[in-house]
Order: sequence, then C-alpha cells, then structure tokens
Amino acid sequence: MIHQSFLDLDYCARVSGCETCRTFRRAFILEQITGRDVEFLTNPDLQSPVYAVLRIESSGDRLLLTSTPTQKPSFAATVALNHEPRHLANDPTKSGARLTTDFQELRRVVRDCHDNHECSSRYRWSRRNPTWLLEIMDNNQVRLVRGPKSLVDYVVLSYSWGDPAEMPAAEWARIKGAGTKTRNGIPVPERLNPFSAWDLPETMRDAIDITKELGFGYLWVDNVCIPKGTNWDTEASLMHEVYGNAAFTLVASSSSKATDRMIKERLAWSHRSKAVKLRGKWLHNTQMPLDKIRLESPVARRSWTLQEERLSPRVLYWTEQRWYWSCPESQVAELEELGHVRPENKSMERRSPQLFLELCRTGDIEQLHEEWLDIVEAYTPRDLVEPRDRFLAIAGLAVRFYSAKSEAGGSFISEEYLAGLWRDNFARHLAWSVAKGANSRHNLQHIAPSWSWASLPLRMETKTKHAFKPSEHFRFISVVEEKEDSEKAMTGPNFTSHDSLSRGRTMEERGRGVKVVDVEGRFRRFVSDNAKQVSWDAIEWRRGKRVGFDFGAFPGHDLFARHEADGRIIAKDAHSGEIVGQLDYVVPDEALKSPFTPYVPCGGEKEIMCLELGESAMLLLVRNPSWGHQESYRRVGVAISYENRKGFFYGCETRTVRLA
Repeated sequence: MIHQSFLDLDYCARVSGCETCRTFRRAFILEQITGRDVEFLTNPDLQSPVYAVLRIESSGDRLLLTSTPTQKPSFAATVALNHEPRHLANDPTKSGARLTTDFQELRRVVRDCHDNHECSSRYRWSRRNPTWLLEIMDNNQVRLVRGPKSLVDYVVLSYSWGDPAEMPAAEWARIKGAGTKTRNGIPVPERLNPFSAWDLPETMRDAIDITKELGFGYLWVDNVCIPKGTNWDTEASLMHEVYGNAAFTLVASSSSKATDRMIKERLAWSHRSKAVKLRGKWLHNTQMPLDKIRLESPVARRSWTLQEERLSPRVLYWTEQRWYWSCPESQVAELEELGHVRPENKSMERRSPQLFLELCRTGDIEQLHEEWLDIVEAYTPRDLVEPRDRFLAIAGLAVRFYSAKSEAGGSFISEEYLAGLWRDNFARHLAWSVAKGANSRHNLQHIAPSWSWASLPLRMETKTKHAFKPSEHFRFISVVEEKEDSEKAMTGPNFTSHDSLSRGRTMEERGRGVKVVDVEGRFRRFVSDNAKQVSWDAIEWRRGKRVGFDFGAFPGHDLFARHEADGRIIAKDAHSGEIVGQLDYVVPDEALKSPFTPYVPCGGEKEIMCLELGESAMLLLVRNPSWGHQESYRRVGVAISYENRKGFFYGCETRTVRLA
C-alpha cells in the first residue's frame, strides 16, 4: 500500500516533492480520458487506499497501481520499470509546469502528414465540400457559409451530444438549440452573418479555437452545418464525403457532453518530472494505448461517431491530458511517437482506425466483409437519441462499402445491402449472436427485420467474428417486396447511373427498408418431439474455470434445457452430441400485452426450427403468425461452433424459407 487515498498521494507529490509519488500521481491522471474522470479521481467521497502490485512480464516489468489489490478497481494505472532512465523528448515540465497544449508541436505533426504522407491523394473521396461550413473569423466571430466550389481545407468535429437523461433540461435545450434554424429553406440571417462563437456550447467553442490554432479557417459541426429542415436521410448517406474530404477529424474524446470544455489545464504536468529510481529500477510513465481512448471515451458510446472515425483518413483524438494523431501512415501522441500503424504483425493491423478505408482502397473483398462484421460488433453497443436513426448512423459506411465493391468488380455487381447485412456473404452475416439474451421490451423489430442485428435493442453487445465455412446447401434467393416499391427502387436514375456513389446511395436507401427475404437451406427441428426438458443446473458442471455438461443422469433420453438468465438453450438427442444455442431474448418478468413476442415463451422450445448457414452455424427460427397465409419465420437465436454434432443436418430436406 502506497497511500491511504489518491488525495494523500497527491498531497505527498505536491507538498513533500516526493518524485516517486509524482510519477504515480501522473500515471493515474494520464489514465483519465475525460475531465469528468479526473473529477471522480479527486472526489473526496470516492477515495480508497492506493496499492502497487508488481507484474513481471516478457515485454518488461511493470507496477500496476490500483485502488484495490484483489477485486475490480475503481481506478488503475501502470508505471514501467526500466534498467535505464527514460527522458521525454518534449518534457512539458522541463522549464516549469506546462499546463496548456503545445500547439507548435501539433502543427508540426499535422503539417508533416500533409506534406510528406500520401493520405490525401490516396483517401480523399472527391473535391466537393460539405453543403455548409462554419467559417472562422477574427475577434472570436464565426458565420455559416456555403461550401466553396473548389475544395478547401476544413476540420470536422466528432463529439458526444450527451445523454439528456443525465443533465438538466435547460442544458440539453442549449445543446439542441445550437442547431441552425431555417427560413424558407435557407439558414436564418443570425447564422449567415458573423456571430460570436460564445453562442455555441463549450465543446464547439473549443473546437473552433483548436481549428484556428492549427491554421485552418473552416469547421464542420453536424448540429450547426446541417440546418433544421434539411433532408437528414440524404445528408447521412453523404457522410463518407464529409469526413473523407476533410483535412482531419477532431474527436472530442475528453468531452462527455457538448457543454464540456476541451481546452483545460492538464493536471498531469503540474509538477516537474525527474528520473526516479525505486529498488534498483527506473520508473517512467507509460503511454495510454490509442485503442483504449477509441473504445472507452464517451464519444465511443455514441452511434454516429463510429462512421465519423472509420470514414476519416486523418483523426486527431483530444483527451483531457494530451492529444493523439492517427493517419494511415503513422500514429503520434503528444510528447512521443506511437509508431507506424502497419506492422509486420497483421493481428495488430486492426488497431488502425483507417483499416476500413485501406481495405476499400485496395479492394480486398474478403477482408472488407470481415471489417464490416467488425463495424457491426463495434456499432451495436452504442446508443442513439433517436432509435429510428439506427440505419442512418452507418449509412455513409454502407455507401462506401458498396462503392468499394462496385469499383473492384465493375459498373454492375450483384451485391445488395439488406438491412445492415450484405447479399454476397449473406449466410456469414446472418450468423451474428448476442453476448447475452436481451430484454425484449426494447426490441427494434418495428425498424428492422428479426434476422438483422439492427432489430436488437440499443446498447447490445454482439459477436460477429468466428470461424465460418458456408454450407453448400445455403443460397440467397431474393428480397420479397411490394412490386411498386421494387420497380421504383430498381429503375430510378441513381440505380442505373454509372456513378458508384449514386448507385451506392440508392442501394443504401433501398436496403434499409428490406424486411423479408427468401433463402434456401437445410431445415429441421431444433428440439425433437419426444425430448424431455431438464433444468440447466442438472446438466452443467464446473471444475475450477472449466465449464462443461454432464448428461450421465439422463442416459438414453432426448432432452433440452434453457438458461433463463442469459438465454442459452441446449438440445441433445439420446446418443448424439449436444448443440448449445443462444437465444436473442430472454423471457421478460411480465409477458408482453401485444400478441407479438420476439422471444420464445417458456414451453415453446419445441416450436424452434433451425436453418443451416454453415458447417457449424445455424439460425434458430419460429413460425411467424403475423404473415397471413404465406408461411414465414422470424429469427429467435443462433447456434455456432457445435463441434459435438457436425452431422446435425445430415439427410435433412433443403427447402425455401421466408425470413421476416
């Protein structure tokens, strides 16, 4: 134990000048991404003892600093142990504490990318500007202007509006009120004429200052530059141009809401740093991985920001204590380089935010599909203020995906966008699963079909990446739609255009409305008619960390069991291996009043049918009672990697199945 609390540690570093405690204090603060995180760290009501735990690793010994040594800590940090002292090339405390950002260093990094990298020439989508831009003027004045005819260097802000449930109504009203109003379809004069940047929320104000400090004269902010009354669907499908053509995207990782400041005093550097030795080893602060910032900042909890990041060739991440720069050729953090983003170790390549754009450029179709699955897995845990924007928030990614395949395969390709999935690899895309059964009360099956991940409630963790070998018996047949809608979608000017962008926009708009498809594959019951239901506890066994099943108490019986808490379901025939499936929804405490139930009711397990997708992947389905006379099925779950029952579909009929 180092100190009784972080506040004691901070006092020791500040008053006694203890270099060890200064190093430990800096480590804790550098781990805090947002200003709110720093406030929690220093909150007198949230204090606990500070421990240091030695970790001996092949990559180097480390001290893990933690608030509790045994259970999940409320805060933690890492300090590296070296044989030699390590000095920062640009130590902000060298000539006294530097509490503000060194924009000179950041300007050098941005200029180096512009002058010496191929990022712009390789990844810039076109020479079109956004429809509206915020022009930065002198005396802290800005104004809304139409994007010039020739491309200008502009910055895009990616930020979190915040959760309206977690802030006063007046604060949320101020954030919403920052939007540009229109009169007769034109922005009001109050925005077209110069106005004070102080009229905007704090995150936007600081983004304006950062943009100006870096020598750029234009900023694009969604709430300001998409005037009210604009066709939101059209603007959403153009996001790959807005972000792809920008000088860079500024990600406000430090802000939990639009009223948070970005430019603040950086407390990690309030004391001068000095090399310090502890029991024969030199201590130095470690670099927070960029992946942690990308995945754990408040911005990462907002659905819209996923495509903002993945469509941006250059990204500047702004955290509470330092900035990080990422482009296709390098990653740099304030004070030190992180190194190139394309190492020989291919498994590390996914750490690059620009991997999606790289695959679109190279036309690696197989890897592009894998990257789409990664996008889905990153997208489903995020939140939306308006659930109806479920598809719009990734529309730009879908358009860019389609355009990449179109350019790789010629003007006309067979690919179709199907409610968040893609036709050319449909079986693979259908094989998503939930980490745990969801509460069915919050399902979005009024927005998307049951077979699409988009029908799940918001903030759901999903799994999309697993070994998959498609079944030779599975085939996508067609989209089922009204004849009038079909003719309108397939014969419009954009669909027949030779411009991949126009076709992509039409394909995305049509795809988000797909509800019913016909497929073909081997089909059978999941649970046999004479199967006996047993409790989950009766068959599950645990040996330390190992978990498995023991069916010894039920010899010669077909059986099934269901885990009520997480939605797992198991089916086993008397003398064959078991199959463990995952239901999308658990049974709610109170049955829904509506006759439509996306979950399998207790006692309805024998109604589950299954459709083979791959050699060890199947959809779990139940008959859809709401489709009239035409037989159709809705998805209720999936079973993946059933190695104990590879011959489950042997000899089963192949039939056409309508999925709704």
